Amino acid sequence: MIRIRCIGSDGVREMDSEEGIPLLTILGKNGYNVYSPCGGRGLCGKCTVWVSGTGKVLSCRYYPVSDIEVILPGDDEAQILARQTEFLEDFQFRPEPSSFHSPSPYGVAVDLGTTTVALYFLNLIDGAIEKISTFLNPQMRFGADIISRITWCQENDTGLRDLQTVICASMNSELETFLTERDLDTRDIEKIVVAGNTTMLHLLLGEDPVSIALAPFTPVFTERQVRRGVYSGLNINPDGQLITLPCLSAYVGADIIAGLAVLKPLYQNYLFVDIGTNGEIALVAGDTVYACSAAAGPAFEGASLSCGMAAVRGAVSAYSDDGRITVIGNTEPEGICGSGIVDIVAYLLRKGIVDESGFLKDSFVVYPGNNIMITRQDIREIQLAKSAIFSGIRILMKYAGIGFEDIEALFLAGGIGNYINIDSAIALGLLPSELKNRIFPVGNSAGIGAVQNLRSDEHEKRMLRILENSRYVELSDAQDFPEEFAVNMYFPGPSGVDIA
Repeated sequence: MIRIRCIGSDGVREMDSEEGIPLLTILGKNGYNVYSPCGGRGLCGKCTVWVSGTGKVLSCRYYPVSDIEVILPGDDEAQILARQTEFLEDFQFRPEPSSFHSPSPYGVAVDLGTTTVALYFLNLIDGAIEKISTFLNPQMRFGADIISRITWCQENDTGLRDLQTVICASMNSELETFLTERDLDTRDIEKIVVAGNTTMLHLLLGEDPVSIALAPFTPVFTERQVRRGVYSGLNINPDGQLITLPCLSAYVGADIIAGLAVLKPLYQNYLFVDIGTNGEIALVAGDTVYACSAAAGPAFEGASLSCGMAAVRGAVSAYSDDGRITVIGNTEPEGICGSGIVDIVAYLLRKGIVDESGFLKDSFVVYPGNNIMITRQDIREIQLAKSAIFSGIRILMKYAGIGFEDIEALFLAGGIGNYINIDSAIALGLLPSELKNRIFPVGNSAGIGAVQNLRSDEHEKRMLRILENSRYVELSDAQDFPEEFAVNMYFPGPSGVDIA
């Protein structure tokens, strides 16, 4: 046995543990909820703690073999993390024991993202989340965005089956790991609830997504879908359920609707933005929801950049004014993820290395050791992506007939929105400077929405009310969109934002 001396905001505690167990697990078992959005897989670099005599470590990848002293993140960091969830509802858990087939029933809430998939494992007796796991979507090898995956389905006879098979296989692997850890059986998985964009849900269910990419962009379904476990392709109770949450349209999916439904009703007028490949945006104006997809592309996911990569170990995730880089996992940098590229481009603008038109004379070296750099084409990719998002916001405001002065908050959803430097995003013209002090990250709202859907039927009712009051705006049909997009390709001038 080893002894862990833990220094936190609530004082000093000591605890005993076996050797060779991840520090994150030890802390969690003793009531310390260290922030670990990747579920302890060493991917996000967010679960850092200080070990006396060693320095800062990733608690999920640190295995104590002798007595140690641990210093937990301070109050400032705790407050930042708390703000990410203070806007999300926690519905009262309402178990349904009469519907269970297993004496040890579990449910799984899934955020099926284009790039990243997150699974939340819930005990359906008490509603507690017992594990969170994440993995990169294996469909990425068929294309970084939904259009390229739809194209794969069009051009290959087994394309749809390929895409469905790989995602089901990865989900089954996570299910098997959880069941093995808990000494459970596949019959104990009673229900899986999935939030995701419309294309991702089609691919999971094996439904042809081709019509999503062809005018008039009509998906096979937008309604809530239910499949019996035996037909789901997933290793769950044969009489259990695979449920996909309802979507609004071909390009505004269940991820946005589930996220909106889990927000606390604090404001009358607010924006809800998911800065991802599909760039889904919603503007709530009173009782009406205006929604669009900005098709930002995979630049903010790192996929379309010369040295881009997902937000995993080795990715440059932040860049300071004095040229210091932050790397996920505190390791040798291998590339740049979305939050890193936003910081770097903001730096280049501040220093005059990139001008308002996006001109970059020579490639900018971020880290010479591995030849990690920003190229002219990277700048252009960022311009296209940020203009798509900002133009989508502007068009929705015009449809609603309101200005920035009427908007009380802007909520940033998803992994990228959770980690980008807001000041840097404003400097790029990705987010409006008028809302600088009203922009709030809300974390993985789609995943939390799926969790709340498992816990209570109240979340489902909210989703249906939102859908009844929603208006989808097709940006390509908006008369002002071409002009907005062209203007917003430019970066803000030096008088626009001071982010030093």
